[in-house]
Amino acid sequence: MNQKDVFTKLCLGTAQFGLDYGINNTSGKIPQEEIVMILNLAHENGITMLDTASAYGESESALGEGIIQTGKKFQIITKYPANTELRPFQWIDTSLGLLQTDKIYGYLFHNYSIFQKHPDYIEDFIKIKEKGKTGKIGFSLYHPSEAEYILKNEMPCDIVQIPYNIFDQRFSCLFSELSGKGIDIYVRSVFLQGLFFIEPDKTDSRFDSIKGFLHEIRQLAKDYSINIAALCLGFVYANKYVSNIVIGIDSLDNLKENISNYALLKKTTIPYNLLDKFAVNDENIILPYNWKN
Repeated sequence: MNQKDVFTKLCLGTAQFGLDYGINNTSGKIPQEEIVMILNLAHENGITMLDTASAYGESESALGEGIIQTGKKFQIITKYPANTELRPFQWIDTSLGLLQTDKIYGYLFHNYSIFQKHPDYIEDFIKIKEKGKTGKIGFSLYHPSEAEYILKNEMPCDIVQIPYNIFDQRFSCLFSELSGKGIDIYVRSVFLQGLFFIEPDKTDSRFDSIKGFLHEIRQLAKDYSINIAALCLGFVYANKYVSNIVIGIDSLDNLKENISNYALLKKTTIPYNLLDKFAVNDENIILPYNWKN
C-alpha cells in the first residue's frame, strides 16, 4: 500500500477557510495563498475529499477559487444552511457557483433541525441527486436519536456526518446498523475543536469534570510514546465502520502535522479500547455549540 492509499480515508475540513473557528485556533481565518498551498499538499498525499458548508463564512468561495488555482481535482461535500428562505433545490446552485463546479460529491442538511422544520425538503435533495448535481445526499447530525429516526424510517440517506472522538462516543452503538444500510459514516470533531490539546490545568471551570480525563489521556499518550493528535486520530481510525475522518486544520503547518501523525497509525499497536472508559455524556462538554465564549 502506498502513502496515497493510506490517506484516502481523510477528509479535509475547511471551516477555517472562511471563519475563525475552534477553541484552540489562535491564527484566525486562513489566507487565500495558504489555502492553495494546503490544497496542493493535501492532494500530493492522496487527500482529495473536502468538507465545507454554506454556513462557514467565505469557505465555499475560498475553496472554489483555491481548487481552480491548484488545477487539481477534488471531491467536495457541502451543506444546506439554516439561514435561508430558498429551498435546497434553489440554494444548491448558489453553492455550486461559489465552488466553481457543476457537481459535488455530497450534499447534506447542515443540521437535523432544518429537516424537522421542513421535512418536504428531502424531496429537493432527491431531485438534486437525480439531476446529477450531487452524487450522494445525507445529514450532518448531532444526536443519536436523529440517526435512529433515519434508520427507523428508512430515509433516503447515503452519508451521515457525526461527532466522534475519545469523549463523544454516543453514536458508536449505531455504527453497525448504519453501515449495514449502506450509509457512509463520516466522523468529525476528532480533536473536539482542539480541547484535547489544551493543558488540563489551563482549562476554565466549564471543563472541571473532565480535567482528570485530560490528564489520564496525556499520560496514556506518554506511556505509548505517541502525541495527543495521533492518539485522537488513532481512536477513530481503529473503528472499522468509519468511512472517512474529517479533520479541520488552521494552517499549512497544522496539515503537515496531521499528515505526519496519521502516517504513524499503520505502525502503532495501541489497544484503543483502553480509551472507551473516557466516554462523556455531558452535552455541555462534548457539543461545542453549548460552550460559551
